[in-house]
Amino acid sequence: MSTPHLDVQRLLHDQGYALDPDQLAEACAHHPEQLCALLAAAGTIAATSAQITALTDAANLLGDVHASSDANTVLSLRQRLDRVADALTTALAQHDKATAALRHTCGALIRTDLAVLSNPECVNPAESPRAATDPTP
Repeated sequence: MSTPHLDVQRLLHDQGYALDPDQLAEACAHHPEQLCALLAAAGTIAATSAQITALTDAANLLGDVHASSDANTVLSLRQRLDRVADALTTALAQHDKATAALRHTCGALIRTDLAVLSNPECVNPAESPRAATDPTP
């Protein structure tokens, strides 16, 4: 198993899903578009999470500097803080959109007959999305 699988596994786990990397190739052979969408959404979530962290740290830094600055530098700091806030808003929106796409794709993959994804948080089998399509009693 390669490292990217571990990163996707960790991210999916954080979202409440379990990925079986041994089933990834077979699932991709049957549903390549959905698997690619899942991986793309996971990549976007990882990238925007890093952006959110960096931008939040930058905003905190600018806020600290702003508090100890003289009147001449306050305007420049406010402009920089505005740019950071705009970028943070964009990153948060992209993160939310990717999270929704990931959950939608995971739900669709769970409802297939492949065991590449599961939702271990569904304790009651009747609550599982797979239960609606599983013909066994």
